Amino acid sequence: MGGTHLFLQLVGAILVLYLFLYNSFQLVFVFVAFREVRRRLRGRAYGDLDIVYGSPFTSPLSIIVPAYNEETTIVESLSSLVRLHFPRMEIIVVNDGSTDGTLDRIVREFGFRRMEITYEERISTRPVRGFYELRGGLPPGVIRWVVVDKENGGKADALNVGINASTCPMFVSMDADSVIDENALLQAFRIMLRDEGIVAIGGQVALVNGCEVHEGQVRRVGLPDSSLARFQVVEYMRSFSIGRTALARLNAIMIISGVFGIFRKDVVVKVGGYLTRNLTGKLVREYVGQGRDTVCEDMEIIVRIQRYIKEKRLSSRVGYTPEPLCWTEGPETLRSLGKQRNRWMRGLIETLVYHRAILLNPRYGTLGWFAYPFFVLFEFVGAPIELFGYLAVPPLYALGLLSGRFLFLFFILSVIYGTLVSVSAVVTGAWSEATSRSRERGSSLLQYRERRHLAVLLAYALLENLGYRQLTLWWRIRGIWDYYFGRTGWEKFGRKGFGAAPVQPAKQAGGGGGC
Repeated sequence: MGGTHLFLQLVGAILVLYLFLYNSFQLVFVFVAFREVRRRLRGRAYGDLDIVYGSPFTSPLSIIVPAYNEETTIVESLSSLVRLHFPRMEIIVVNDGSTDGTLDRIVREFGFRRMEITYEERISTRPVRGFYELRGGLPPGVIRWVVVDKENGGKADALNVGINASTCPMFVSMDADSVIDENALLQAFRIMLRDEGIVAIGGQVALVNGCEVHEGQVRRVGLPDSSLARFQVVEYMRSFSIGRTALARLNAIMIISGVFGIFRKDVVVKVGGYLTRNLTGKLVREYVGQGRDTVCEDMEIIVRIQRYIKEKRLSSRVGYTPEPLCWTEGPETLRSLGKQRNRWMRGLIETLVYHRAILLNPRYGTLGWFAYPFFVLFEFVGAPIELFGYLAVPPLYALGLLSGRFLFLFFILSVIYGTLVSVSAVVTGAWSEATSRSRERGSSLLQYRERRHLAVLLAYALLENLGYRQLTLWWRIRGIWDYYFGRTGWEKFGRKGFGAAPVQPAKQAGGGGGC
């Protein structure tokens, strides 16, 4: 009995230490992120965007839109892109072997004509079947608009085709069903003009569920009716307003959401492009091996770029802004949310395995000694540790093998401490600060106009650790299980769309969607 008691004490100590370290790091992230958010809000001046718009240093960029079975929403999505406030952009739509009428609807609605275009296969991809271009009547700011039709290969392969077809030095990676803020490109370029070393930049992704969308833009920020989606709003605020803001401050970003990101094209080409089984580049073979792919291409490409920067000792970095640059629809059913979180976990493990050389390697700076170990310990290994705690602690206490003091400590660290972090994330996302141009009108990251919205979010932040967190933990465990047994592939979940009938999911090869 003495040996058993000693073993349980050891396991309990490990569990308590894990919970303490995880939530303590999260609180440190809160302080770092809150300070950075206040600094950004004070410096926010929308008049500066006019300067960026007219600057000769604001380079043209390509907006690459992978589309797979988007017949229901593609016209509205593309129509919203032409309303973006940017001086020179080309739009490249890549039809990834859709089995519905996506291609026909694009061609018919916008008047594209089939013709040959300049296409240089810098990155190996699935075969391209044809090109379409809109020559006359281009909207203001659009210098070129093409559609590339290709065989199905997944989002990563479609992005690589878009890179091959692009003629601009920068490109935007996005989802066909996301909503980009009309000033998002200028906001990102404002940061890039101040820091020429930035080779990729992302921003906060917010949930569009419950928001009022008109003509492809979010006109009023609101809350979804679904409780499941409301929990996700809190979750996204914690991840983007806190986690990624703090990691960016430490120059340790490991992911830019696939929903929206801006990249220097030459750097992405040098590292070999988005990961698919078709890639043949030397650096890809060296880093991850031949014939590999992933279900979270957005995380893997950023880690590969970070490795390239560190190994070549370049004065470059990956940037991030906590301002919401893009809006995406979150799943509102348990089945869809479970699929999404399962895929995120599998994609995380794939990336960690491919780039395990980074772990604790001083060559990679904060990425090696902090960010990578953090993801391994708390996002991957932490899942089974936390599950063990939830499953083992109550029965062991009931059997008298754990003390009431330990049970209380476990509750404080797993629920109360975590709730404090979630509440802090909501406060940070809604914090109002006078801008540099207007000391009278407050500005916040997420413009919730009604106090009741903030009250609801705070309530959900308090409740998140009492059921929702445990639910997502189970899906993460399922993701680990599926990875171990070799499950691959990805399924789009059904979306309601913006004022449209629900869009039914469809199976697709390869990765897709942002992690």
